[in-house]
Amino acid sequence: MRTLSERLVYLRESPTRKIDALRERLKREGRDVIVLSAGQPSIPPPVEIRQKMAELLQVDSMELYGYTPSQGIYELREAVSEDLKRLGGLDISPDQITITAGGQASMFSTLAAIIQPGDEVVLMDPTYFGYKPLIEYFGGKVVRHRTYLEGGFQPDVEKLKEQISPRTKAVVLVTPDNPTGRLLSPEIAKALADLAVDHDFWLVTDEAYKTMIYEGEHVYLYKLAPDHVISINTFSKDPAIPGWRLGYVYGPKDVVDKIKLLNEEMVYCPPSFAQKMVAIYLKSEVRFKYVKEFVAAYKARRDIAVDALKRYVPEGAFVTPRGSMFIFVDLSKYITDGEAFAQRLLEEYSVALIPGSYFSEVYKAAVRISFVAESPERLVEGIKRIGEALTT
Repeated sequence: MRTLSERLVYLRESPTRKIDALRERLKREGRDVIVLSAGQPSIPPPVEIRQKMAELLQVDSMELYGYTPSQGIYELREAVSEDLKRLGGLDISPDQITITAGGQASMFSTLAAIIQPGDEVVLMDPTYFGYKPLIEYFGGKVVRHRTYLEGGFQPDVEKLKEQISPRTKAVVLVTPDNPTGRLLSPEIAKALADLAVDHDFWLVTDEAYKTMIYEGEHVYLYKLAPDHVISINTFSKDPAIPGWRLGYVYGPKDVVDKIKLLNEEMVYCPPSFAQKMVAIYLKSEVRFKYVKEFVAAYKARRDIAVDALKRYVPEGAFVTPRGSMFIFVDLSKYITDGEAFAQRLLEEYSVALIPGSYFSEVYKAAVRISFVAESPERLVEGIKRIGEALTT
């Protein structure tokens, strides 16, 4: 008979926490670490919005400190609805939107709402590492769909058809992608939507980087299959408040209602201060000016990183990202173990990045480089050190 501790259900620690913990130790030791690992912006929200919030903090009211409706304040859900209309021409009612305590809460509650033990969920390979442990936690089975650097990491719909079974509950798509920066093509998006309708499974689309696009346009899968799409979103990237933990889910009302109930049991309500701030931001005149400015700034850093990789890591293989914050670099011409390399790079060269094995069962000699967290000068220096570490 198993002991109580043996019967505990647990999730594994996020793999990036290993890198974060080592980075923090080096920081305490006085080391200046170049951070190419961080999945968060470095440009703060618009100063006009911050000033408005500072004014509201002077008001004697509990509005910014008290509980809110568990689905999120109506002002914010209405603002999100209007924003989706402006961004993608979507007709989403505020009742089809649930505000969550960050993108991770969106992921957790969405998967909890749709997965039963034994269900199959298709994940791209590579893709964001946060989905696999949650799927397994809820008793689902992960089915990997390999994508290839040579094909721009686009899904192969014909091969995907062979992986779909009567137990397929969902296909998860991150677009723009983390870690590859791949933008889902309109043709493949349409084929995936048709497949979901034909075989009656969910398309769970993670749109965390939907405004962080450098070339091309974001495809809103909801427009193609509204009864089969659940979209996960976060305000960690736009307007850059990862520490304030705010995100949202939209989709068919019946599933969004279930997600709302799950969030209510987990956190009761999202942070009130963050909700008010984002509602003001989304309705403000500075909203799209700010997006235009950070996209231009991050695109410039992307181009700098690409040039530095070509100069200092000439045998590294990658696709120039069309969106998101990352470059996924295959270093198999240099190394076989990306995780061991990442640890050595951090300990000996004071550069933090994320191993490709955290995202892929195939690209184990790859690494993910974030190009938004550091200044251009430190970004180039970090990549230069990567090249030095690979050749010494």
